[in-house]
Amino acid sequence: MHLPIPVFFIAFAVFVVILAVKRSRQTRHQENTNEAFLERERQANTTRKKDISNLDYLPFSADALPLGRLSDEEISKYEKILKNLTGKRIINLSQYSNTDLKLMYGPANLNDLSEYDDNYHTLAETLLNYAGRMASLQQYGDAIKILEYAMKLRIDSSQIYLMLARLYREQHSPEKIKEIEDAVSSMDASFASYVLPKL
Repeated sequence: MHLPIPVFFIAFAVFVVILAVKRSRQTRHQENTNEAFLERERQANTTRKKDISNLDYLPFSADALPLGRLSDEEISKYEKILKNLTGKRIINLSQYSNTDLKLMYGPANLNDLSEYDDNYHTLAETLLNYAGRMASLQQYGDAIKILEYAMKLRIDSSQIYLMLARLYREQHSPEKIKEIEDAVSSMDASFASYVLPKL
């Protein structure tokens, strides 16, 4: 006499089969992804060194900033950093991975490019903090000048543009926010879509 197979047992067996198939697909996908990455990395590591002297480096100069006007320890710290960045190569490469950079310019340039990208992020952070400290000391004109220079350099730090918009409002120049909107609109689309609604 044959006993009927319980429904829950059939359902469980089907579930186990589906799970096994899904796991097998995920494993194959992961293996393919790993192989593709390793192949791309191999190609990157054999890329010949390319000239990086004509990249779109930022034309930064601390001379454009209101240096030496205040006797304040924090201000002095920021001004020293900015003076040290003058004349150095500065470029934003954060949208690229190390593998991307090696493929584009060769592994021999990776350390230099990483340094230039670090310079960019140091510059962005220092300009923001410098302006913020000026504003906290009620040096609003100097704070605005610093932020406007950062905007001219197209630094992609949202806080720079938001602080500048706030200072324009507080200093009764809300019409200048249109200049910020124009500048941000010409930058990376994802960056612009994040900043513009907040202005």
